[in-house]
Amino acid sequence: MATEKTDVVIVGVGASGGILAAELGKAGMKVIGLERGPRLTTADFTSHDELRYFQRQELRPNVKRQPVTWRPNANVRAVPITNQNYGNQAGGGTVHYGALSWRFHEDDFRARSQTIERYGASAIPEDSSLTDWPLTYAELEPYYDRAEYELGVSGKAGNLQGRKIGGGNPFEAPRRREYPLPPLIADQSGVLFEAGARKLGYHPFSSPRAILSQVYQGRQGCTYCGYCQAFGCHIGAKSSILVTKLPEADATGNFKLVTGAMCYRVNSDNSGRATGVAYYGPDGSDNTIEAELVILAPFIYDNTRLLLLSKTEKFPNGLANSSGHLGKHVMAHIGTRVFATFDDRFVNIYMGPSAQKHSLDDWNADNFDHSGLGFIRGAQISVSPSDLEAGPIGAAMSLTPPPGIPRWGAAYRDFLSKYFARYAGITAQTENLPYADQTIDLDPNVRDAWGLPAPRLTYDWRRPNERARVEFLQTKLEEIGRAMGATQVWRAPLGQGAPGPHHEGGTRMGSDPTTSVVNRYGQSWDIPNLFIVGSSTFPSMSGFNPTLTIQALAYMTADAIVNRYRNRPGPLT
Repeated sequence: MATEKTDVVIVGVGASGGILAAELGKAGMKVIGLERGPRLTTADFTSHDELRYFQRQELRPNVKRQPVTWRPNANVRAVPITNQNYGNQAGGGTVHYGALSWRFHEDDFRARSQTIERYGASAIPEDSSLTDWPLTYAELEPYYDRAEYELGVSGKAGNLQGRKIGGGNPFEAPRRREYPLPPLIADQSGVLFEAGARKLGYHPFSSPRAILSQVYQGRQGCTYCGYCQAFGCHIGAKSSILVTKLPEADATGNFKLVTGAMCYRVNSDNSGRATGVAYYGPDGSDNTIEAELVILAPFIYDNTRLLLLSKTEKFPNGLANSSGHLGKHVMAHIGTRVFATFDDRFVNIYMGPSAQKHSLDDWNADNFDHSGLGFIRGAQISVSPSDLEAGPIGAAMSLTPPPGIPRWGAAYRDFLSKYFARYAGITAQTENLPYADQTIDLDPNVRDAWGLPAPRLTYDWRRPNERARVEFLQTKLEEIGRAMGATQVWRAPLGQGAPGPHHEGGTRMGSDPTTSVVNRYGQSWDIPNLFIVGSSTFPSMSGFNPTLTIQALAYMTADAIVNRYRNRPGPLT
């Protein structure tokens, strides 16, 4: 067994791990990063290979080698999830994601308190474990700002230091300065959405994206190629960790990246202190890294699984799990959608990046009165230029025909031939509540390519609060589609309870060690030299994509480690 020693070992070098590697390396700490997949380069994406990146999903986990299973409840056997949306290479999901980069609302950080103050405690479902974050938007705002400027985010401010600005999102939380880059150019679907939403009295705006709208920090601006979601950027205009923070980490001379490394255990001693990690190398070798500081930064499945696999006599229910909350309170977005077709114009929805969308925030968070609606919280509503799929073929495949037309045969052929370039998808990305029985544990029946138990997700979004919210939002989507001038509007079918994208929870942060796994900095309550970062620490979610919040939290954690923990190791307060 080979052994290395270092100051810091980071498992997973994606949205959060890459930031921590760069920041800790710049502070003079020796860092080893472990990444399960390869490290690709911009040159790997010069050919828009739909077979490789979209059909075979090469930038995402191989579902046969790295399975994750799902079941709606504990009474049935879990089945493998056939399509996993997170990353499997250096840079993680930021390599292939759509690059939407939202800040959360102020009330997203205090959803429980906000709901009780406005509607009373009875408005929160009895079985929901909704809780406030142990930090405020104001405390995270400097790190949001830093992420936007260091990585490169394009957008238009709607709230500068409390002053509302035309053209941006009037519901956004206050920001200290404008975005570093102007918005991307609106496509035809955005133009139609803008006009239709304003006709209804809503407040549409250009969504913020980690895609360069012009040259920035030596990188080229977006060319609107259409191959964005599921693909890496062929010119480096997408502000992925691969082209932003990893080169910074390399330049410090203090960072070493090990690819093809499958971490299977966090090692700890009898006192409960983390001593390092064990991992399998690409050649099957068994290796150990001894480190003063262990940081877990993979996707939520592997954060939870690693802690469960690392149980000891001191922590028989999983490492850092004295609270009993490890693996609980899992959340995911559910995207309810309508399709709109146009007989009088082309929309060409497959053109441009998927994040080139226009959005509105009128029905998100607590931006509207929920009294008597039967649900709390809401959704971000957007029109999708490339329908969050990849390239022209992907855009066609995502178009569900209206009732009466099958997805095969002559009728489908004729429908697709007429409307392939004349449709838009309008989506509500709903904020779903946490519930303690929505969990991740170890599947006793399924193992991965390394012989380890697969993560098992127990989750069903179809609860009364979530059903009522979806029904309400579907009517809003239909209304917007008609206002856009569509000749036909219809609902896409809803899923059967499985989670959508952007999974969050499992190692929730809190201010009480008895009800949470980590503190606001991602530091384990039980093991002070073990940090867990990423969306698994979110106590609640938002209607917005989580990546920018993940990155802001990573900057905050790095700042706390460099300026406080390193000088005086121990619990951070």
